Amino acid sequence: MHITGMIDNGHTQEVLEAVKTFLSVEKKKVSITEVENRLKNRETWQDYCTALKQAGTDVLIIRIREEQLRDALQVIPMDAIIVNDYKQWKEIYSLIGQDEKKSYKDLVVILNSDVIKPSDFTDEMKCRLLQYGFNAESKITTSSTGEPSISGQFLCCIRERLTSATGRTIEPQEFVMNLNFMSNDPYSILAAASLAVLHDVDLNKVGDKGAN
Repeated sequence: MHITGMIDNGHTQEVLEAVKTFLSVEKKKVSITEVENRLKNRETWQDYCTALKQAGTDVLIIRIREEQLRDALQVIPMDAIIVNDYKQWKEIYSLIGQDEKKSYKDLVVILNSDVIKPSDFTDEMKCRLLQYGFNAESKITTSSTGEPSISGQFLCCIRERLTSATGRTIEPQEFVMNLNFMSNDPYSILAAASLAVLHDVDLNKVGDKGAN
C-alpha cells in the first residue's frame, strides 16, 4: 500500500476527487483519512494499515493541516507528499534537512514548480522531486502545444523520463484526458495527474467509458 500525504489548501478537495477518478481507471482503490492521534500510535497505526490492506486499498491519502506537518513527516511513513505553496515547501525543506534520524531519500515530493522555483533547491536535497506546472522546469505539464484544454479535453505531458512507485520506467509522452465531468482547475489536475503517473496510470483512459 502506497501512502501519500496531502497538505490542505483551498483546492484539496478538487485534487482528491481528481486523484480518485484518475486511479479508478486502473482499478486502484483509494482510501482517504486525516492526521489523528491514532496515527501517531505505532500499534494502532499498524492495525489500521492491516485493515486497509485487507480491504484492498492500494493508495492511502492522508490529509495534513500545516500545523500537523512536522509530526506527520516524523511519524507517518509516507511514500509521497503533495505540496501546494512556498510556505509548505520551506517547512518541509527545513524539516527534512534538520532530521538526522530519519532518511527521506525515497520520499517523492510532488510540488508546484510555478510557485516553488528551481532556485529554491540545492544539490543537498534529501528527497525525490516531481514538479508539475507550466514552466520549462516542470516534469508534468500541459501539452507541447501550450494549450491545456481543448473542447473539454485536458492535454498532459510527461517531459522527462520518470520512475514510478513500482520501479517501472515511464518515458516522455503526452496524454489526452476527457474532463467534461470534473473541475478544470489546471493546477489541481496536474497535481492529481502527477500522483497518477507515479502509480502507472494510463491517463488516456480518463473519461473513457470503456475503462471502468
